[in-house]
Amino acid sequence: MLECGRQEVFDHDTFSADDIMGEAEVDLQPLITAAMAFGDPGMFGNMQIGKWLKSHDNALVKDSIINIEDGKVKQEISLKLQNVECGEVDLELEWIPLAQ
Repeated sequence: MLECGRQEVFDHDTFSADDIMGEAEVDLQPLITAAMAFGDPGMFGNMQIGKWLKSHDNALVKDSIINIEDGKVKQEISLKLQNVECGEVDLELEWIPLAQ
């Protein structure tokens, strides 16, 4: 099971090679744990079901909340880019069970 995802962020150049803007590491375990604990999210109304807390061990800009929204498990994440002077990336993850 994939528990952590490392992504590289690039700019887009029309006439030259794209440049790396930084890296971000996402811990997928909070989303997986919350989604599996609630089973079928379509049975629940909109509500918070989990949280990934900002700490010195991660690059979160702020706590990341995991919600059921319109029958889907979603997580919004804001991360400071790593291995670069500055920058942030905003992500929205959605849990999609393989049974669908």
